[in-house]
Amino acid sequence: METAISLPNKLFYIAEKYAEKHGLSRNELYAAAVSEFIEKREKNKGGITQKINEIYDTADTLPNPQISAASRRILRDSEW
Repeated sequence: METAISLPNKLFYIAEKYAEKHGLSRNELYAAAVSEFIEKREKNKGGITQKINEIYDTADTLPNPQISAASRRILRDSEW
């Protein structure tokens, strides 16, 4: 498929030099870059949420016994 994209001039020239130095066509370079970008994004799916969940899986999340007891007393003594 053929497409057109816009790049900042500086990035374009850096990419051109890189492709030339490594014997790649512009098409090969951009196809490889897009492929790598997508692979990294898919690999890190979940990102921060996944990391937070991993932390909470190992954290002690049980309530403090004194707070639990105080909460029960307040509820018991409250008028409903």
